[in-house]
Amino acid sequence: HVFVDGTMALRWVNYTRPASAVDTQNNIDGAANISLDNAPGANDGTAKLFNVAGAPFFGVTSDFGTDLFYAGASFSVPFGGGATWKKNEAFANSDLYPGAYDGQQRWYAIDGTLRSMYLTGAIAIKIKAARLSIGVSGSAIYSSIDTIRARNADGTDNLVSGSSPDNFTLKEGRSWLNASGWQGGFAFGIAAEPVEDIFWFGASYTSQPNITGGMTLKGSLTNIFASAPAPDVTEIELTQSMPDIIRFGFRVRPIPKLELRVFADYTRWSVFDKQCVMIANVDGRKCEFDNTDKALSDPENFGASGDNTVGVTQHLPRFWKDAGGVRVGAGYWFVPELETYVGVGYDSSAIRAETVDPVLFDMTKFSVSVGALWQAHKHVAMGATLTQLFYLPLDTKGTNVLGKFQSPTRQPSADGVYKQWLTVGNLYLDISF
Repeated sequence: HVFVDGTMALRWVNYTRPASAVDTQNNIDGAANISLDNAPGANDGTAKLFNVAGAPFFGVTSDFGTDLFYAGASFSVPFGGGATWKKNEAFANSDLYPGAYDGQQRWYAIDGTLRSMYLTGAIAIKIKAARLSIGVSGSAIYSSIDTIRARNADGTDNLVSGSSPDNFTLKEGRSWLNASGWQGGFAFGIAAEPVEDIFWFGASYTSQPNITGGMTLKGSLTNIFASAPAPDVTEIELTQSMPDIIRFGFRVRPIPKLELRVFADYTRWSVFDKQCVMIANVDGRKCEFDNTDKALSDPENFGASGDNTVGVTQHLPRFWKDAGGVRVGAGYWFVPELETYVGVGYDSSAIRAETVDPVLFDMTKFSVSVGALWQAHKHVAMGATLTQLFYLPLDTKGTNVLGKFQSPTRQPSADGVYKQWLTVGNLYLDISF
């Protein structure tokens, strides 16, 4: 078999940042808030995004003329995507506040991609008498991050230095992070048919990238601060851990033309506790901050450098939590060559309001899918699916703590209201020989 699969997503996002999230000058209590007083809408208001993204899958399988042994290989992009935010046209020609043109969300993201590509090989055996299949796969994973954001050396969102328009000087800078690296991973699963032609079930486990986590991406960090005479380019390492996943599903065919399906997944996102950017040429570099267990309840006493933080230039706390989802659906064959199907789903969110930001955010969501699979020829099958995801709005209600951490962890507050809409289309082709 040769499988070709393409997914296209249409994504709409609104992020509304309140005035309460905007820093006073130099983040001093009682100081003037120049952003709000002199440039309303530069750091508060609604930022918008509309992006079209695609993800390919290509795979081949063979039974080598046997009923026992199967093997396959594939290329896929199962994780990640890109985002380019709309401009804030109110500041299109601003001389005093040129950075504000990149939108209210720019302190976290202006333009960027986060992506993992998988090259996978798999083998399986089918024990025909037991109606049981067992498979295992291994993957080489190439992960990359390329993102540009607004940034100040002190972690604030101040537009300028100074106290009045007479002595304002530009303060807002830019930070460009570009890093990549290879990891390895594996998966295994079983599929069984306890009742022939009536009931099937399956389960699988997919490991973390690098099995036990601990991804390291290498690249560069370019900081352009307004007070610096020239851009500063530093060779860096970015460390993070991605989750492992457990999946389970079953299907039952009460009558030959109808099939009912249920499947679920559990993703251990709690391992994604931080992203740490360290200077590559610093010996003994490490990123273990004190008071991690109280970071969300006592953020004012978290994030400062200590004995266990060596060579850290940026620290992005995540503290995500485990998440899961469940989907139910049904397929119906009006004729033997044509299956139509429908499904609904629910997914919980892994991201906490305390550490959400416009780079990485998610909400509790529901989905509705419809599609069809047509066996056009005994050697050719094709399918199409359309899925609409409905996200519940996320209002942090003042609970975001990114602006309360100590340097070098502190970032501008990402408080606000997040809204998202996503429409996903999928086309599928299966050619057999």
